[in-house]
Amino acid sequence: MAASVQAADPTAAIATPGVSFAEYSSPTPVGQGQVDSDTLFFIDELTGVLGKSWYIFFDPQGPGDISATLTFDSAITGVFSTKAALDGSNATYGAPGINYGTSTLIGLEATDSFSFLGNVLTIDWRAIDPGDHIRVFTALPPIPEPETYVLLMAGLAAVGFIAKRRPRT
Repeated sequence: MAASVQAADPTAAIATPGVSFAEYSSPTPVGQGQVDSDTLFFIDELTGVLGKSWYIFFDPQGPGDISATLTFDSAITGVFSTKAALDGSNATYGAPGINYGTSTLIGLEATDSFSFLGNVLTIDWRAIDPGDHIRVFTALPPIPEPETYVLLMAGLAAVGFIAKRRPRT
């Protein structure tokens, strides 16, 4: 079961002149070669057992190259880069309201590359329709255990008690 988790949007340092970086929210289907923009897009997707999901794609109007470094707010735990993995995970991780089209050429080709270390992803792609696509998974922030909340409340209560008993001058 996937859910939505608040995470800071990734940032990008793009080495390719004329290419921008933005969040995708258009009704135009992703993965069918219809976006046609010199923009590296990200989609803030759902969270599931593999972590927080981000869909990253580049679908230029004609053939286009992109080299970029993306930084996420937590460690990257995995990347899906094949048609089978992307198509197979759309139902679980896809963002509501985004039309994930399917084409025989989504994913990455042999001339495309990516690598990651910690929370940094580096891409070097040569895209033609329908573009290059990956799904990046990042670690979830730790959820505080109930004992943490108990200690926090006890500390706040103690501060409040001391403040109330202190004479006002």
